[in-house]
Amino acid sequence: MRGLPACGKSHMARRLAGDEGVVLETDQYFYTQVGDDPGSYDYSDDLLPAARAWNLARFREALARQISPIVVDRGNGLNPETREYVVLAVEHGYLVELAVPDSPWWQELRVLLKYRQYFKDDLLDAWARKLADATRDGHRVLAATIRHWMTNWKHDLTVEQILNKG
Repeated sequence: MRGLPACGKSHMARRLAGDEGVVLETDQYFYTQVGDDPGSYDYSDDLLPAARAWNLARFREALARQISPIVVDRGNGLNPETREYVVLAVEHGYLVELAVPDSPWWQELRVLLKYRQYFKDDLLDAWARKLADATRDGHRVLAATIRHWMTNWKHDLTVEQILNKG
């Protein structure tokens, strides 16, 4: 899964996984491995490397158990972490597909991101604030962070590009 926070990635991931698959999300670490309330999102920048390693270990375990589908719910940009997931999946014989949410707000926003050079910055700034507000009760992603991700969004990212990045 790839997309910005609060755009429906997790909802879509659960639908794609169905009853037989599994959804792996780094953010789950901050619910299940930190603190003593699984309903509380106990995020810490200092724990992000541990959270990423925890999720990757869960991914390796799902690969070894040949679970299908395995849906990795993350931003899925062009970065080393994403490449590691793709390489491992391919090495285990999995077909890798990139999916985006199908929510109405993501459908609108992805068009704005694709053609962002034609829109005023304040339109994307407003979307970043809206998404940040939507994460207030959970992930608490700052509007500035979301806006940075918008600036670097690659609308036509492919699995081949991720593999060739390394």
